[in-house]
Amino acid sequence: MPRLLLMLAATVALAGCETMPGFNSYKMWTESSSDPDLGLVQLSYEYRKWENPQPDERAAISMARERCGDWGFKDAARKGEDRACLEGTSSDCSRWKVTREYQCLKTPAN
Repeated sequence: MPRLLLMLAATVALAGCETMPGFNSYKMWTESSSDPDLGLVQLSYEYRKWENPQPDERAAISMARERCGDWGFKDAARKGEDRACLEGTSSDCSRWKVTREYQCLKTPAN
């Protein structure tokens, strides 16, 4: 019985960790900026130094297409991506922000 309690305590302790170094972490995109006049949508997510972020690529294009559709556009295409250090320096950053920009299209992309 004590061994079972020890194993249970270890499992709970590990499950409580936000991120284990070097482990993959699933990231959700959020809309960080948009400009309907220019037809631009920016999506972003943040991650910590030891995380290996795994953003959902299908969700990103789906979110951009939905926002563009709200503005009367037919589709969206990835325009660019940027990564900025939020805490620290680029050589020793503890928190990063990835921002991806999508351009709304008047005709469906091929």
